[in-house]
Order: sequence, then C-alpha cells, then structure tokens
Amino acid sequence: MMHAQENLPWRGIFRDLPREHGYEPLRVEGRLPDDLHGALYRCGPARFSIGGEPYLHWFDADGAVTAVRVNGGRAEGAVRTVETRWLKKERGANQQLYRSYAQLGKGWRRWLTLPKNPANISVMPLNGDVLALWEAGLPIALDPATLTTRGETDLGGRIGPTFSAHPHRAGGTLFNFGVRYGAKFSIDLYSFDGKDPKRIGSVPLPRPTIIHDFIATPRHLVFFSAPVRLRLGRLLAGMGSFDSNLAWEPEHGTEIIVVPLASPENVTRFTVPPFFQWHFVNSWEESGAIVVDYIPYDDFTTNDWFGRAPFDAPRPSPPSRYARARLDLAAKRMSVEVLSEVSADFPAIHANDAGSEHDQAWLLRYDEAAGLPPTLSRFEAKSRKWRDVPLPADSVPSEAVVVPQGWVLSLVYDGARDASYVAVIDGARPEDGPVARLWFDHAIPFPFHGAWAV
Repeated sequence: MMHAQENLPWRGIFRDLPREHGYEPLRVEGRLPDDLHGALYRCGPARFSIGGEPYLHWFDADGAVTAVRVNGGRAEGAVRTVETRWLKKERGANQQLYRSYAQLGKGWRRWLTLPKNPANISVMPLNGDVLALWEAGLPIALDPATLTTRGETDLGGRIGPTFSAHPHRAGGTLFNFGVRYGAKFSIDLYSFDGKDPKRIGSVPLPRPTIIHDFIATPRHLVFFSAPVRLRLGRLLAGMGSFDSNLAWEPEHGTEIIVVPLASPENVTRFTVPPFFQWHFVNSWEESGAIVVDYIPYDDFTTNDWFGRAPFDAPRPSPPSRYARARLDLAAKRMSVEVLSEVSADFPAIHANDAGSEHDQAWLLRYDEAAGLPPTLSRFEAKSRKWRDVPLPADSVPSEAVVVPQGWVLSLVYDGARDASYVAVIDGARPEDGPVARLWFDHAIPFPFHGAWAV
C-alpha cells in the first residue's frame, strides 16, 4: 500500500513486512560484546491493510514478532506475522471482516463476534512459548524455535478473558493484569511467583474505560485510570468502533488506584486533576510514600496521533513530559514534579532497577514541531540531562531493551538502505553510537515493545 510522504525515506517504517522467515544468519557490523548471550524479541504492527483496504488505526494492523539470537559473537534473526485465527479467515476472504480497535467489522460481524486480536503490542517469553500480547484478548503462543503460531492460550485456564501487553517485574516477581469487560468493569490481577500465573485479586472500575499500563513495587500495584469513558451502549448498538466510542471526560479526573499485595482487597483510591498516560517508567517506595515515574499527556489526543501515524503526513506530536509523582496513601494525595518538559515516550530501564529507585531511563524523544523520526536517548533523572544516541539521517529507532549486562538494544530502521538492524549500544556511553549492528536484509516495520530472554 502507499503511504503519505513516500518521498521521506524514513517513512518506509510503515510499509508491510516484505518478507517472513525463520532464523537466518545476520550480518554483524562492528563487534558483538563477548558477554552478550540471549534472545531479543520484538512485537509490533506489520500489515497495514488487507484486500487493498487500509486499516483505520495503527493499533489494528496485524502483528509480527521479530527474534534475534546472539551467542559467541554471532547473530541470527527471524520474523513472522502472527497467524491468528482472525487473520487466517480474512486472508482467505481477501478482505477485512472483524471489528477491532477502530474497525467496524463487516455484516453480522459488526455485532455478533468478539473483536479481532491482532497480537501486535508486546511479547513475553514464558514456559517454552513466546507469547504475542494484545490489550483486549488472550496471548497468542508462538514456537520460539521457528516463530510459527501455535494459537491462543489461557495458560491452563489461569488467565482471561484478557491479558495486558505490559507485564512488570518487581522484587523478583512478575505481575500483570487484564481489564474485564461486561455488565461490570474490573481489573483482574495476576502474579507469577513460579512458572504459572495466579489471580491475586480484582478491582472494580466505576465506568467502562481503557487501561494500557500499570506499575509495580515489591509491595504495591499502581494504576492511573484516566477519564476516558467507553460509550458501551453505542458500541453494542454498532454505532461506531471501539476507538470512536472512547470519550475524553476531564470532569471525572484521573483516578489513582493502589493495590497492596499483602491484602489486595484493601485498595486505596482517590482522584486527581485529569491527565492521560500510555506508559509508566518505574516505581519504588521511600519515606512512607510510593514514587512513580511516568509519561503524562494533557488529554487523549495522542490516541489519534499514534493511530494515524502510518497513514497520514507527519504531524507535530502531542506534548508529553517526564514526571515523578509521590503518592501519600494515608492522605490520599499525589504531588507531582516534572523532571523534563521534553516530549518522549516508550520508556525502558535496566531490569535490575524495576521496583527500586533508578537514575537512568531510555526513551524515544520526539520533535514536537517537525514530526521527524524520534531520537533514542538516555535521560538521567538526577541531572535531568538527555544523552542522545547518534544515528544516521532517516533512521528510526524503536523502544530500547536494556539487558542485564547493561547493553542497550534497539531495532532500528535505516531508510537510506530500506533495511533494519539491531543496534547494540554501550549503556554507559550512548554518544558513541552502536558498537555493533546486526543487519537483516529487509525492512521490519516499527515494533512497539519487546523482551530479552537468556
């Protein structure tokens, strides 16, 4: 399909995945670190239309998982579309059939089917599977040896009906949640004390809404529920898509929800002035308060900006900021300090810092005015300094993944070569640029989130 502004080489990041394949050797430019051993997984939208009809929102594009295995100074990579049952049906019909985030669905499917799960947000290695994650459905299991699709999984009946795309670890335990849609809305809470998840609680929500992310400390789970209301009656009546029925209602404010892990039923809730955020950075506890680093926006206009990014000409991004909140649970009060007014998102920290105080966070920094590709940058909270990774013009980095040894990995699209590579960056010296590039011989569309497994 054709996209706006095709004369901008970096816009190739929004073309369909040109080739799928299993593991193949990648060309190594530079020198791989001797202590880098493991597998990088990335997931993101990779098919932007079907039957010649473009999707209406980036979040509806069919997902693909990319994997890069590194060992002994060598690298091999694979990438495959997630072959969900919905996509198989649509490919057979050569047209869009199902409703999803912004798609209405065709014919009777507009009302009588569950939404399509494009499996396009994140990825989670677990128990011999690689799980492609979405917001409002079950994970899709892939074979890590081939990336072929095994199918939906409820992990032995332990999760569902939904499972978030943003698991977080704190104190050695992995946590996640799922928003339960129905007569009553709620958040299901999960922990992974061993290999398998267990439900640890449920939190009711006052109105139908969306919750994209959360954050954890070793003692608490924290949610920020923005005043986005899902107009459920209109949606059920077929009057518009899920996306078009999300209404920004700032008069409700943003609800702060804190769940103590020792007694999940004793939830602390209070409301603060309205803001919206996609992603949290980290959280920890000090001096009787919970500290939360996060990326807030003033309202929900970022949804439209992200959604139309692959299809429209570049537009200035809605401004965000790097903020630090202190939650006083006894007083039910949140105080906020803005550490940087620079617009950025897709934060990542060192895995060892999760749930404890950190100083360095990696983000994609945006040029609000020009609509240019983002810059991969390290933000230092104490000095409030940004340290950029230099990349050639028409390069598009993706969210960083910080591995235990401190190396930083980003899947980068090079518009001049129309090919993608994994950049291996020394986390202590971002200004030096990549110490190695692991080249695919083709482009890979921009991925959202990823994971590292040893």
